[in-house]
Amino acid sequence: MAEKLACAPKIGDYHIVADILLERCLGYKTMPCPPMTKRTLELGSRHSPDMICTPFKTTLGNFIEAAEQGANVFVMPGAGCRLGFYDILQKQILQDLGYDCEIITLFDYIPTVNRLYKAMSDVNPNLSREEFDGIFELVARITLDMDGLADFMRRNIAFEVNKGEYETLYAAYLREASQAQSVMEAETLGRGYREKMEAVLVNKPERPIRIGIIGEIYVVVEPFSNCDLETWLAEHGVEIIRPFDLSRMAVALFTVGEQVENSGGYVDYNIGSTANDAIAQAYQMMQDGVDGIIHVKPASCSPEITAMTILQNMSRDHQVPILYMTFDTETSEAGVHTRLEAFRDMIVMKGVK
Repeated sequence: MAEKLACAPKIGDYHIVADILLERCLGYKTMPCPPMTKRTLELGSRHSPDMICTPFKTTLGNFIEAAEQGANVFVMPGAGCRLGFYDILQKQILQDLGYDCEIITLFDYIPTVNRLYKAMSDVNPNLSREEFDGIFELVARITLDMDGLADFMRRNIAFEVNKGEYETLYAAYLREASQAQSVMEAETLGRGYREKMEAVLVNKPERPIRIGIIGEIYVVVEPFSNCDLETWLAEHGVEIIRPFDLSRMAVALFTVGEQVENSGGYVDYNIGSTANDAIAQAYQMMQDGVDGIIHVKPASCSPEITAMTILQNMSRDHQVPILYMTFDTETSEAGVHTRLEAFRDMIVMKGVK
């Protein structure tokens, strides 16, 4: 195999932390996935089983386009639902297409720090546990700060006086965070950018429209896969409440019992993947007075399909509307925006300005 060039699938901005792991634990050169386009979806769909869920097709398309540019090592988490089997099938597909590649599975289905270290040390036997723990602590710190800054931005970006300030600051943070060498440096960096964001001028009404976003993690987090719905909402004066991110998911996979307890009695068993957490999030949002909720999922996502029936009961009981959106390779941006506009208008007509 040629010199190793590693690539992680496009999932929001989390390639930042994936690259740190690959470069510092394994010594690999890394490359970002090419920007996702319609071709990405077409490639992934063409070479995937018909009934597999959309994130499989999208990430496979990521890998094929990256392989075309020389990538030969691909990274998959291998945890959660059917995601736990992606690596096996995608590697076979890539090899059948003629790509000499390897896939590193970060976890063996259950995501724990010990399993992550094992995956890394299997590839790099010279990686000590002490060295790994330091890198992991840095990655965890950056992830927490990324998610905290992004949450603050989502809640306020619709109301910034000088448009583009939040996104400029966040992009600058990501650039600097990717070069951080210590946890202390990362903490200082995150704290400094939080202060900068808090200093941005906003003209936020006392009672803005507040819409929550819940659902399957990939479609929630990756803008291309949800037709950039957060940008549309922000441009139309909506405060966006989206508690689900990588930081929360890392906890949610181990706290299903707690999620059941926090669901308001609407579920009393494990639905699978992070669907229980979606229900718990929706229930909490309704207690907090959210005006509407958007539930997003990829096509063929069984846990989220099950969650929808429970969410319908919750919506009826609490009189909070929920917009259900399924994304696949044929979803059009125009259609998504039309539905978002109708949903927002309905909320306005209910009396929220």
